[in-house]
Amino acid sequence: MNTRTISSYIINKALEYGASSAGIANIRDLKQMPSFLMMPKRPHIDRVGAVKNETGLPEGVVAWPDGMRSVLVITYYHPEADKYMDCWLDWKNPPGNAELEKINKKVSAWLDENIPEVKSIPMGYYVERGGIWLKDAAVQAGLGVIGKNNILVTPQFGPRVRLRAMYLSTNLPSTGPVAWDPCEGCAELCRRSCPQHAFDEKIYEASEYDGLEMLPGRTGCYNLKQCDIQMAIDEENEETGDIPIPGHGIAHSVLTYCRKCELSCPVGENAL
Repeated sequence: MNTRTISSYIINKALEYGASSAGIANIRDLKQMPSFLMMPKRPHIDRVGAVKNETGLPEGVVAWPDGMRSVLVITYYHPEADKYMDCWLDWKNPPGNAELEKINKKVSAWLDENIPEVKSIPMGYYVERGGIWLKDAAVQAGLGVIGKNNILVTPQFGPRVRLRAMYLSTNLPSTGPVAWDPCEGCAELCRRSCPQHAFDEKIYEASEYDGLEMLPGRTGCYNLKQCDIQMAIDEENEETGDIPIPGHGIAHSVLTYCRKCELSCPVGENAL
């Protein structure tokens, strides 16, 4: 079975098991993507949601597992109408992320049974715990592009998706990137919607990162610390009590993080 056939089988299985979109990123290609080049050189930033580094590597450096050659990247649609998909309910894994994990587990089990020569390794979400820079991985897999809001924008769903990935042992070709630019000529509703003005100032320069063309927010106009301010406010506004959640039951705490730069984007807002 050739590599393109294997890729097609894996991608189609991910879609069959519930992924909104799926693609392959070759690790060789990933190592040349902007986040993988830039993040190890970026000054340390303490932030909301930071986790302990368990890889033993410097900050921002990916712990590539031995024998792995490619990555399956999947998305899961998070429509605005289903807001609880993205919420922390009783401080547990958001339902949307739980669905992503289930899909990867099903694909891994299918590979073990049907293409056992392709080994898979589950991947943590945080780079500090064995993950990768997911947005750039999704770009290399052909699932979308990084928008002016510094998040992945997909043709089908705009930025209203969440991401997960899984290592694969076979040297599969990347299924992207795609030649598509939804931000060209746009009114930058995403940037103007930010309650903390995270896109108002250019804080990254290409000269500081070996001439890297694609910087955070595309042009270096993205301040992560401003996002952290909003996240801290969101945590202070956590809902508590007996809160009925459709399809979930009763939650006693609901934490909803800001999605303004995501939900204000017109791309994919009529997705089904």
